[in-house]
Amino acid sequence: MTSRAAPRFALPPGPVAGGLALLAAAIYLPSLSADFAWDSVMQVRNDQFIHDLRNLPAVLTLRVLSMDVLDFNRPTQLLSLMADAAIWGRHPFGFHLTNILLHGGVTALLFLFARRLLGPWPALAAALVFAAHPLHAEAVAEVANREDLLAAFFTLAGLNAAAQWGATWRGALLTVPCFFLAVGAKESAVVAPALLALYWWWFRRAESRRAWLTLLAAASVAVGGFVVARFALEPRESLIFQRKPERLGGSWAATAKLQPRIWAFYLRQIVWPGDLCAEYGPWNIRNFKLPVAVAVLAAVIAAQVWWGRRDRAFALGAATFWLALLPVSNLVPIYQPMADRFLYLPLAGMALSVGALATRWRYGPLVLGALALPLAPLTWQQQQVWRDELSLWQHTVQKNPGSLHGYNNLGCALVNAGRLDEALRMFERSLQVSEGKNPDTWAQIALILNERGRTAEADEAFRKAVELDPRLADPDVIARAVMWEAAQIQRWRTLVERNRTGSRPGH
Repeated sequence: MTSRAAPRFALPPGPVAGGLALLAAAIYLPSLSADFAWDSVMQVRNDQFIHDLRNLPAVLTLRVLSMDVLDFNRPTQLLSLMADAAIWGRHPFGFHLTNILLHGGVTALLFLFARRLLGPWPALAAALVFAAHPLHAEAVAEVANREDLLAAFFTLAGLNAAAQWGATWRGALLTVPCFFLAVGAKESAVVAPALLALYWWWFRRAESRRAWLTLLAAASVAVGGFVVARFALEPRESLIFQRKPERLGGSWAATAKLQPRIWAFYLRQIVWPGDLCAEYGPWNIRNFKLPVAVAVLAAVIAAQVWWGRRDRAFALGAATFWLALLPVSNLVPIYQPMADRFLYLPLAGMALSVGALATRWRYGPLVLGALALPLAPLTWQQQQVWRDELSLWQHTVQKNPGSLHGYNNLGCALVNAGRLDEALRMFERSLQVSEGKNPDTWAQIALILNERGRTAEADEAFRKAVELDPRLADPDVIARAVMWEAAQIQRWRTLVERNRTGSRPGH
């Protein structure tokens, strides 16, 4: 596929891609001084699995798919984290470094792929906007969200291999393993063969049909085979994932009413990335009424279809956006209904589409590239939110007053900071949000009350926690389930032993 228009002077693809990678990484330099936050606390600091190289054969042979461990269904993610753990131990610097380098790599791969479809300058502008967009802060600045970076990296790497070498043996030897690694990082990369099919149909259809169909079949078998294995081998019982995700709203009908509002919210965040939050909920979409959301979506999709019929590169970008968004759109129940990181790969498609639009105007690439200038400071600012647990959860409850995890995790962060009175208030707020049904909140309250010497109240909170989650009656189970840090578990043992024997101070 040749460029749309000859540039006035050449942009050598290799150096430009390298420069883009460095620039995209540089935007996230503040993350190098950040601590672990949210899931990375559990996965990197608390859990031993990625730190034990004896587990490497289980990951490489995919035996991990049947094991009760964090990210058992994402061996590419586990392999990446294990590599970091082998080098850096539990120091956050190296893990953050890998994340920002991956973001740089994704930006470079997006440029190289877009360059074939749009020409060098529109591709450069589109890649700059992608690199700087603040919606990516959640994926890049939080170590455990690396799965989205890996899925995008290997999806784009596979598409670039197919674009470079076509349906040849060399192209197949690179594309198929890349797609396998992509879906092994996150299930949302299941769309990779569909994107390859659209690329072939719209841009390479004049080439050997048999060769391309063979490549597509091999890619589909690799990706589909992994997905089948992932669900077939999934452990039936789990200490870590004891509760399965529930359907959004509780039913298909409720999901159908909520999901358009979420999509409309995403579109607003892409155009106007304000009020970013680690945990979205009903509060965040309260102003996105269903009729308005449906009208907006209908207008956007109609415009994409209309322009896509005139511009194949735009059409491929739009298809990438929606196809990559569908797997994280609650069509199957997922633990978190909304998240910025879900837009990481979809935004690569959106960048391709706006790059295609920029080719229609002489100064379009310049204007598009200039949009990266105001986006970069927002991204820089958003990284400060993710610098540690305290900052993250303070920001979360400010942006989403209905966040159950926000209040509970902020309470835990305040405990770690020695601010027990403030922590207790956050846990009480968490109980209000959960209507008293969150066992971890009761457990944290019990620990604080016990620390304060209020043993009778602590034991009452302990019993409520265990009633809601029987796992809490056994500290060893808590450790295996990677629920808490070691210091918390040790303090909890005191409560467990006291309530197991029925002893009380003074008796």
